[in-house]
Amino acid sequence: MPPSAPEPPPSPAAAPVDAGALRRWAGAALAVLGRHREEIDALNVFPIADSDTGTNMYLTFEAACRALDDRLAAPGRAPSVPEALQALAHGALLGARGNSGVILSQLLRGAANARYTGSAVDGAALAAGLAAAAESAYDAVARPAAGTILSVAAAAAEAASAATVAIGELAEGRAAVSAAAVASVAPVAGGTGLAGAPAAPAALTPPAAPASSASSAPSTTPPPSADTAARREPAPLTANDSLAYVAQAAAAGAREALGRTPEQLDVLRRAGVVDAGGLGLVVILETLAAYTGGVDPRGAFRARRLAVGGIRPPAPAPESRAEPEYEVIFLLEATDAAVVGLRRDLDEFCERGGGDSLVVVGGEGLWRVHVHVDDAGYAIEAGLAAGRPRDIKVTHLPSQTAPHAEVPVAVIGTGAPVRRTRAVVAVAYGEGIAALFEESGAHVLHATVERPPSAADFERAVIATRAAEVVLLPNGAESAVLAAAVAERLSAGGQPPIRVAAVPAKVTVQAIAALAVHEPARRFDADVVAMTAAATATRYGAIETAATEAWTMAGVCRPGQVLGHVENDVALIEDDQVAAATAVLERMLSAGGEMVTLVVGEGAEPGMSEAVHDRLRERHPVLDVVVYEGGRTGYPLLIGVE
Repeated sequence: MPPSAPEPPPSPAAAPVDAGALRRWAGAALAVLGRHREEIDALNVFPIADSDTGTNMYLTFEAACRALDDRLAAPGRAPSVPEALQALAHGALLGARGNSGVILSQLLRGAANARYTGSAVDGAALAAGLAAAAESAYDAVARPAAGTILSVAAAAAEAASAATVAIGELAEGRAAVSAAAVASVAPVAGGTGLAGAPAAPAALTPPAAPASSASSAPSTTPPPSADTAARREPAPLTANDSLAYVAQAAAAGAREALGRTPEQLDVLRRAGVVDAGGLGLVVILETLAAYTGGVDPRGAFRARRLAVGGIRPPAPAPESRAEPEYEVIFLLEATDAAVVGLRRDLDEFCERGGGDSLVVVGGEGLWRVHVHVDDAGYAIEAGLAAGRPRDIKVTHLPSQTAPHAEVPVAVIGTGAPVRRTRAVVAVAYGEGIAALFEESGAHVLHATVERPPSAADFERAVIATRAAEVVLLPNGAESAVLAAAVAERLSAGGQPPIRVAAVPAKVTVQAIAALAVHEPARRFDADVVAMTAAATATRYGAIETAATEAWTMAGVCRPGQVLGHVENDVALIEDDQVAAATAVLERMLSAGGEMVTLVVGEGAEPGMSEAVHDRLRERHPVLDVVVYEGGRTGYPLLIGVE
């Protein structure tokens, strides 16, 4: 259902890594971050226990992926991998949220600015990128602390560097084996890789040294022939082989460092948790390791709990001073010299007791400034003195850790005041659906299959409603995760001035069902529960025409055949749309149903919806059937059964 999830990765040996492969990995990493966002949030006790590290990293990485999508869609030649990394880093800088998101953006920037040699992306390139990323992130933080995402990044870089040394030694060993074509070649079995990494793939397992004639008993086995030795000679290392090995080593080094964070940071030890930002980075690196190893990271992480160690409620700790009142974060257009002065000014202000958590990232005239302070005005005025600040956000920190927050996020200069009303923001794929949603009183967020809504799109739509209560209908599997993160970010946690909730509608037909029970006169929580119940009770399906020959859950399809989807699986293959739609409906109705919703989209054959409607009437005369013209929904027919 639109928008589609990232496609599984190809085998790493299939083709060299390019910008498209980088985007597929980033999409998978975003999906895994989204799946474990709440778990990462729950670990967040440093620098303040505001439980938003996972959300901030997810939204920051989503902005990075969005920027790369724009770069890939731009006319002209496809970007190189370094250029694609630059796009990721720039998007993360523009969309950075919170302390963890700002540091993540700088990690991406450091990786993008690394010096890469050679034309292929291999293990050495990854190690160089990780080293540059860790160094860049350390430089961006005014007062780096051990036991944080910085420590995890440094450990990943060290493990990656050690892995490249091992690969170099392995290459030398293979050269020696190749020179001695008749030498016995026996691979080492078992063991673990560098820094606790899994054993190297077969392509990277080093050969054992030949036994010395002085210390070995005489062999009764005749020496292998030249042909046999040639067949047993190890295959040469490829760029993808070394990339996969270094990625595994980096991920293992990062996870090992994550397990040490409670020993390094007292607040983590007291709370019995690992660093939340470090865990977010481990998720990204382990997704890379899975991807380069030819495994679909979404499936590998689906049922896995990521945290190292248990999670206990944070114990109260004596503090020398109260936590700062505000988080201030803004983009700044300024020269390098002006930013040096800004950092010095804010660092001295924090040193005098005015704040902490100062991070300044960016470059080339555009910077992201993050700081926790008691005097928000001082930080903003410092930005004004240095250059042109924009996208200024001020968050009242005590309200984020209190059971009932009062002031969520104040966005400077957003315009009109909030009205005491309730609004629904619904994502619409297709002009027909947009018109339907508007008739139902919803604010429409237009989208296409190629361009689903971003976090910034959701936030702008919420602000544009000027309502005190907003319900989001995302209408996409990945968008549902994103909308939930945005809702948590903007919501005041049950108090005025604004409340935002996301209904987990994955497809348009679920949104239609949710809008049908929407009642603004109800309490907000009751209305959201009713809409959620209606959406999740609606089973969904679709049909689409195959463009190429492909393997599916239902077998091999040929171009022009029609695939029938039930929920997220291809359930059947037919030769025409009417047969496919009817078969999908019969499968869905076998579990019961009282109402069927059909949304006809672009690509539907003439008369298809009428024929399907007539067959339903014949076979299920008591069913209520509603048909809508959807437009460019991404499918010839979307089906909902309630």
